[in-house]
Amino acid sequence: MAKEMILVSVGIDVGTTTTQLVISQLTLVNVMPGSQVPKVEISHKSITYLGNVYFTPFEDRQHVDGKALRAIIAHEYEQAGVKPEQIDTGAIIITGETAKKENASEIIHSLADYAGDFVVATAGPELESVIAGKGSGAEALSKRLHARIANLDIGGGTTNIAYFERGRCIGSACINVGGRLLEVDPLSHRLNFIFSPAQTIINNCCQNNSLLQSGEEELLIRRCLRTMVECVERVIFHEPLHAEDRALVMTNTLPDVLPDGVVFSGGVAKYIYLPGIKEWWIHGDVGPLLAEAFRESRLYSAFSIHRGAETIHATVVGAGAHTVNVSGSTITISKNTLPLRNIPAVYPEVGLSGTLSWLKAAENYTDSLHRTVALVVPALPNTDFITICTLAETLASELPLIKGEPKVIISQQDIAKVLGQTLQRLLPSVPLVCLDGIELALGDYLDIAKPLPHQDAVPVIIKTLVFNR
Repeated sequence: MAKEMILVSVGIDVGTTTTQLVISQLTLVNVMPGSQVPKVEISHKSITYLGNVYFTPFEDRQHVDGKALRAIIAHEYEQAGVKPEQIDTGAIIITGETAKKENASEIIHSLADYAGDFVVATAGPELESVIAGKGSGAEALSKRLHARIANLDIGGGTTNIAYFERGRCIGSACINVGGRLLEVDPLSHRLNFIFSPAQTIINNCCQNNSLLQSGEEELLIRRCLRTMVECVERVIFHEPLHAEDRALVMTNTLPDVLPDGVVFSGGVAKYIYLPGIKEWWIHGDVGPLLAEAFRESRLYSAFSIHRGAETIHATVVGAGAHTVNVSGSTITISKNTLPLRNIPAVYPEVGLSGTLSWLKAAENYTDSLHRTVALVVPALPNTDFITICTLAETLASELPLIKGEPKVIISQQDIAKVLGQTLQRLLPSVPLVCLDGIELALGDYLDIAKPLPHQDAVPVIIKTLVFNR
């Protein structure tokens, strides 16, 4: 392939409070010299356009304003001087309370169709936590310091936590703690809306509504936010959760270790790093007061606090520049099969003799939402010719029984070309996409772009399930 190739990537973050867009350039190079098997890697990522921060538009409490949101994206494309057809890859990520709106799935997929052929709609707290940690610079910091760094991305609806150990994510958590769970009137400074997670805490803090009745709402807000931050502390310090924490903790796969340092990102992080704002009601929410609660917390005093490269832009930068992977270059792709979106990764059952079967697992994806599935070939004890032929015969017997085309196979080892060619001889009329060099986990979904020049490699986005309700 060519020595170097540039991909244009867009990242769009539709959050509880704000919506942002970023456009990046990703430089792909072949890092293997001479006649060795090519290996394509992303060598450089640069942001070419960082858009304005907009308040996320809503029709009402339960519906995103899709028309207004699309107008924002169209305006940002115009300002950046790019058209949707010029976008090679990217992701739209919907986060926090916005992801819970009744029409969120419809709106976000409509935006993805508008934003470009290979812009994909993604959701999921685990993915959001990792993307924010990459975008904030916490991942790079952990690698540079040879340390374990926790990134706390505090937005309008959620606090997403990711642990990075020497550049590798080792766990994440998502907690319903955010600056816009309590909305206030910027003129009267009184509460005008309370989202469900915050209401649970307020009910616990103020069982007889005495503080509300006495007009001491700021005292109630501060007490509620302190309780929320204490929940985050219990998660990070691995302490027993309280009864009210159940309304807040959505996911938690953090390992039973403590971080060496902490990076804050998200809209609230601005006020953690730049405290002292007197007009805490300025945004119509309690973000500055939540920042104050984090500064007064055990988290802030127990760990080294680092400032990341991005705060409010962390998730959108991560979505635009950090979701793309590149497949191995020894691959097999039938003509006119790509791009593909939202392909679930299916893992095989392993028999007592080591035999593999994907039939039962693939039955979970027979509905109309899934065009096809990606059969994952786990690491084999060896990859000699006989083993590959046996594997190909097994796949050839099962592929016709599994719904969808093209047939997608993802191998953990560098065998995609020979496996794909063997399958093409066994199933000559079946369209096939056989890739390797992609690391997957149970529950992952893939989006596969069109091949790069000479079909040496393809860009792949790995993500969690879109709107799995």
